[in-house]
Amino acid sequence: MAQKGKEVIEASGTPPVGAKAARYRSFEGLRERFWIGEEYDIVLMREDESYLTTRPGCFMLSLDLLEAGLRLPMPEIAKELLRGWKVAPIQLTPNSWRTIFVFCIICKKRKIEATAEIFRNHFSLACSPQSGMGIVYVKHRTNQMRINFLPRLSNNKGWTWRLFSMGRRKGANIPEWDFPVRVVEPLRKADMAPFLIQGAAAASQSLNTVGVNHAEGYLTEYKLVMYKLSRAWDDEEVATGRGQKEMAKYTETIPVSLYLIRLDEDVSTRGPAQKAKAVVRGGATKEAPEKVAIAEAASLPQPKRKEKRKAARLESRAEDRTSEE
Repeated sequence: MAQKGKEVIEASGTPPVGAKAARYRSFEGLRERFWIGEEYDIVLMREDESYLTTRPGCFMLSLDLLEAGLRLPMPEIAKELLRGWKVAPIQLTPNSWRTIFVFCIICKKRKIEATAEIFRNHFSLACSPQSGMGIVYVKHRTNQMRINFLPRLSNNKGWTWRLFSMGRRKGANIPEWDFPVRVVEPLRKADMAPFLIQGAAAASQSLNTVGVNHAEGYLTEYKLVMYKLSRAWDDEEVATGRGQKEMAKYTETIPVSLYLIRLDEDVSTRGPAQKAKAVVRGGATKEAPEKVAIAEAASLPQPKRKEKRKAARLESRAEDRTSEE
């Protein structure tokens, strides 16, 4: 369904006055890939807005957090940890979210109830000043459970750029967010391990020797559903002829692209000129007409190649003058 950028921006509650030149981050395939229900409203953000931006009734998310395994509705243990640490979801790094979800899976495989107290007995919270204000991460405690990921996942640069806000759709049956949604600077004090008693202490003790390497292998769409970290497929989805494994594989093939859109731009009917402005994984890929024409001229003989390049440059400058007028 065609959806004008102007309609999207006005729905977000941002006043359109004086925003004609503003560009907004828009995601294609986001809802389908990560099974975001219609009860949630994806609110676009301006290009110049950061993870510190606040919107009434919304909380901030990043595409990287969804890729790390975060699904809606959020698991109870995740909300308990956010409340205990007094941080918003966007303040935790992607690897921290991966650690939480792999911990939940390991506990269920060992028939242990995964609780925030047991998790905090094995992992502590630390500040990450080089990543930005209020950004925190979880780290292993000494002689406790260890969860390791591939080195390529340790680079979290750019993950606070692919942002959007999540709100409740009007009339949807969703309770108030029962976790912090505003980014605040956490208290710089040691995250002390909680005092565990009886069953919780015994369960935590049994996890001391657990070590998981290449733990990202646990975070497939199918396992997130199987271990109840994501919503289960409904009967209508399964009735299409695919089982849960096939549905998960199908979901993982849906590409998600991030691009910038202006108020007067049509989201669903982007032409080649708009697609050339697509932003993928935080890096802008712009294909100017001049560069395209020069690339096409590379296969011509040298005299004609020079003429083609010159004509392309003149045409590009003429278009620039026309657009300025």
